[in-house]
Amino acid sequence: MSYKDSISPPEDTDGDPGVYRNIPPVAQGDAQTEERTHLLQATVFIEDAARYREICHRVDKRALQIYRLYHSNLLQRSRYAFIFVLLFLAFFEFPSSLTWTSDIRNRGDRVDVPCGVTEGIELICLLFFVTDVIIKYWLIGFTQFRKKKWMVATVFVLGISLVDWCVSISFKCNEATRFRRIIRPFFVINYSSIMKKTVKCLQRTLPEVISVLLLLGLHLFIFSLIGMLLFPNPKPYDEMSNITDGVSALLSNTTTPSPSNSTTVIGEGDKYFRSLLDSFMNLLVLLTTANNPDVMMPVYQQNRLYSLYFILFLLIGNYCFMNMLLAVIYNQFRGYFQTSMQSDLLRRRVGVRAAYEVLKETNTHSNISPSEQRYGVSLYNVKTIVEHADLPQHVKSALRTDLDRKAVMADNYLSLTEFQACFDAIGIDPPQKQKPEIRWFSNPWIRRLQRCVAHRFFGYFGNLVATANVIVIAAELSVEYDKSLGGNTSNLNIVNFTFVIYYLVEQVVKFICLGGRRYVSEYWNIYDGIITVILVVTEIFAVGYYGFPLSGSKQVHDTPIVWNVVRIINILILFRLLRIIPNIKAMTIVAATLVDLVKNLKAFAGILIVIYYSFAILGIEIFHDSIKYNPSNDTGLDFECGSYQQLNYWANNFDDFAAALVVLWDIMVVNNWSVFLKAYAEAKTEWSYLYFVVWWLFSVVIVMQLFTALIIENFIMKWDKSGSRRSRGNSDFEESHHFMSVHDMFRESLKEPTDDEIMLQISNNHYLQEATTGCVIGT
Repeated sequence: MSYKDSISPPEDTDGDPGVYRNIPPVAQGDAQTEERTHLLQATVFIEDAARYREICHRVDKRALQIYRLYHSNLLQRSRYAFIFVLLFLAFFEFPSSLTWTSDIRNRGDRVDVPCGVTEGIELICLLFFVTDVIIKYWLIGFTQFRKKKWMVATVFVLGISLVDWCVSISFKCNEATRFRRIIRPFFVINYSSIMKKTVKCLQRTLPEVISVLLLLGLHLFIFSLIGMLLFPNPKPYDEMSNITDGVSALLSNTTTPSPSNSTTVIGEGDKYFRSLLDSFMNLLVLLTTANNPDVMMPVYQQNRLYSLYFILFLLIGNYCFMNMLLAVIYNQFRGYFQTSMQSDLLRRRVGVRAAYEVLKETNTHSNISPSEQRYGVSLYNVKTIVEHADLPQHVKSALRTDLDRKAVMADNYLSLTEFQACFDAIGIDPPQKQKPEIRWFSNPWIRRLQRCVAHRFFGYFGNLVATANVIVIAAELSVEYDKSLGGNTSNLNIVNFTFVIYYLVEQVVKFICLGGRRYVSEYWNIYDGIITVILVVTEIFAVGYYGFPLSGSKQVHDTPIVWNVVRIINILILFRLLRIIPNIKAMTIVAATLVDLVKNLKAFAGILIVIYYSFAILGIEIFHDSIKYNPSNDTGLDFECGSYQQLNYWANNFDDFAAALVVLWDIMVVNNWSVFLKAYAEAKTEWSYLYFVVWWLFSVVIVMQLFTALIIENFIMKWDKSGSRRSRGNSDFEESHHFMSVHDMFRESLKEPTDDEIMLQISNNHYLQEATTGCVIGT
């Protein structure tokens, strides 16, 4: 049945034609066209409400059809595909990452892609985004377009990219810098609403973060000066010694040098506090604990009191200011996202109300009497838009159930309140799958066994056995590591063989007693079953190859196959211990929070991708081929201990895109990042410090702290809800593993928009006003 046929009005219960029976043929055709348009408008508005979209777009029939296609899943996936291809080009563009290793000592020649290949693919992607912007502009109009900063920014980014692309082609791909590569990640943010919210949250957070960072900078500056005074470099002392030589010669008794003038203290100053910049950078690295306690050891070995300087520095900087940064970012994260979710809720309510208003227009065109119109909108029309709206199946099912219940009650019209209450189902969570009933056997003995298996203590006993198995593995590996892994008849292999037999029996009994459907309805049964099957297959292979470990008829020692088989079995047994997670509340919520993070990671991972990509391209432009390898010093004996060269960090460089990503990751982890700071400062200039410090600020201090704020909020919400869920008799994992989106986190704290706020949004929509000319919306 076509859409046009499906929305034609039904016949009356008396057998007469429907509501169009008294309309002349020409007028009836116009009325049907108007009604179809209004039904399509209501359908699109409901889809906008479900996806928190604004309804400020053209609402004529042709525009709505294009609008639905523009927001279809196919085009959305196409956008993601083009973004992926565009970003992936960096691995093939000059300097390409097409080498087996990034080590400059044995990297070899790169595979260079001919000029025009990557540029052609890039042009296709850019033209796709140009077309996308043009369609969006046509749908929303100039008035709305200029209000959307992201749309205006998209035009500028595309303009710069196309101009820079033309420059590349004109120079035959030999231009010095490709500016468009740095701004490519903009498209990642532009096509994700939650990512835009994250960027705005970061933007709002910056003023407070900057204030704390200024205090942190002042803390570093003051302690840098104190460090230079406490640990002076040897140059002033050399000059002072020349002046005091005559005086010292007149003194008959020499005094014992104080600790501050000792060789060790001077050595500390010469190594870490040589200048204000060196002092500042070494203390910044110390703030991340990357050079602790190395920076303290020269003077601490001389006098233990010097440790107070470094301890006090870390207490103030690392444990006060850094935690204060987390508190500021978390507070701004929660405040902004709650405000943003409130705006999303308003858009949803506006979409539902707009759908109701245009459905009221169908009553006018359907020749429904005024006495019937006052009851609200037609139940049939509401069913029509539900069937044709692009909504999740569980939402459609809930809406159908509610509407069918009203139809049974002979309620053919929905008032505004009923309409809004009905479409509250747009925000419902997917229903939890009900566990199938156990298929009970007729034999009383088997039924008793089924009751035992279905009881929670059966699972507790299995967890106890799995824990005992892991304890045995730990004991054997700690006492007889080589013997346990090196032979097929070791005590560890015999014990594991026995436990695997129990695991097999346990899973077979559970499958038979619970039934296949009930067994696979629980995720942990599936996980347990898969691990057990792999364990059994591995043991069968070992038995077939070497014989039973209990017999000892064929003893094999120290062969690669034995080592691999034994290690695989023990690793699988360790993974099987994860089955205890559903039985521990705190562990269940932590595991569920991690699952949510993986699903919510799209927005925050996108931000990481953006900063990684942009900083990697910028790093290539600044530090490409900066590190040089001199084969004459291949032994490393001529290099300073702990330096880039002595540690053989040759593979960590900015010579191509893939290698740059790894370097940025190493710096974000901040372990030994002082090595990179010093190496590139020596290779280029001390201004290179600025690049690495800014990267550390963005990646570690801001973005990762924001990610920590998401973890805290998600965990708190799940922990608070777990109490009420336990009171309903459901296990923690069954309820807690339900996915909680960012909208779900703040749903309970949102306020319902007032009717005036909703109608103000609708009355300001000139497209909707033009489509309903002659009728005052909301009356």
